[in-house]
Amino acid sequence: MEYPDIIRYSSTILRLVNDLGTSSDEIARGDIPKSIQCYMHETGATEEEAREHIQYLIYETWKKLNEERWKPHPFSQKFMGIPMNLARTALCFYEEGDGYGIQDHETRGRLASLIVKPIPLRDM
Repeated sequence: MEYPDIIRYSSTILRLVNDLGTSSDEIARGDIPKSIQCYMHETGATEEEAREHIQYLIYETWKKLNEERWKPHPFSQKFMGIPMNLARTALCFYEEGDGYGIQDHETRGRLASLIVKPIPLRDM
C-alpha cells in the first residue's frame, strides 16, 4: 500500500493479464495457484466464471489507472507514461496466451512486425 496508486494499478493489470494467459500451462507444470485458481477455491466458481471475473477486475483496474493518470502527481509526465505502457505491454504479451514463455507463439510475429519489419511509406 506504500506505492502510488498508478504503480499499483499497472502492476495489478500485469499480474492479472499474466494469470489469464499463463495459468493453465503453469498449473500443469506444478506451479503455485494463480488468481484464477484462488478465486475458484474461494467462491466455488468454475474456471470459466473465474476467468470472466478476472477480466472484469482488469477492466475495472484500467478505469482506475486511466483516472489516476490525469491526477496531479509529483512525477514527470514522461514517468507517468511508464505505468500506462506497462499495462499495454502486458496486454500485448498475454492477449493470446503466454507470449513471453512460449517462444513460438503469435507474440513473436507481432513484435517482429512492430520492431524489425519496416513500415512502407508512399511517396507524396
